[in-house]
Amino acid sequence: MEGVLTYDESEYGFSFSANSGESLSERLGSKGVTSVLIDTLQLEVDIESREILYAWGYFPNIRGAVSKLNVPQIAVGRVRISSDYPFEPGVSYEVPGDRWRVSCDPSSGWIAIEQGDVTGAEFVQIASGTVLGIDNGDLVSIWLSPVFAE
Repeated sequence: MEGVLTYDESEYGFSFSANSGESLSERLGSKGVTSVLIDTLQLEVDIESREILYAWGYFPNIRGAVSKLNVPQIAVGRVRISSDYPFEPGVSYEVPGDRWRVSCDPSSGWIAIEQGDVTGAEFVQIASGTVLGIDNGDLVSIWLSPVFAE
């Protein structure tokens, strides 16, 4: 999805603005949206298709460990959630795992939120500035490249 991922430093949060309301509407089904959580970062999900649309939400720890990040090879695509649980509008679901680490590369602006070893992962850009790392069907990382606002 084309748009702008923004990180507002005064509010410690991400927001996503689609370039076209029409393109966003085309991706939304009739059952509403929910989100999956990594700490306080939210990944917006269309309930009907179970497609992850974009990242947003309060996330104060973007500076985590400052380091040089090697941006992985990225393919543009779509990612859907497979779950036995029914999704409900407005009810968020936490992604399992408690060892998410945050790294930030000030020179490139990339932020990586990773769980464990991600060397075998495939990386899919689902929206402008939002890349998901998937390994054996599991979400193992989120790479964000926002525009920074104060």
